[in-house]
Amino acid sequence: MHIVSSPESVPVFDCHVLLRKPTESEQRWQARCAAAPSVTAFGSTERETLQAIVIRFKYFIEEYRRESQPIPWTTPELIPEAGEVERWIPVHL
Repeated sequence: MHIVSSPESVPVFDCHVLLRKPTESEQRWQARCAAAPSVTAFGSTERETLQAIVIRFKYFIEEYRRESQPIPWTTPELIPEAGEVERWIPVHL
């Protein structure tokens, strides 16, 4: 996970998202954060799913910052599974 801002400015994180299109049996999009696998989201469209994961990602970061705890990033980050595509979303806190 990369922080792309200086400490004096508004924090910006690169949220690396692994996104899966709906299948015939599963009628919704699925997303998970590659560096924080507990951060997941579902939606009826790609856009809705990405919006949902950004909200959950912000909450995840803010929870650890509020408690002055280190963020438990997964190292190395998860890699895409078959059928998943990658998206990189800059997230401003």
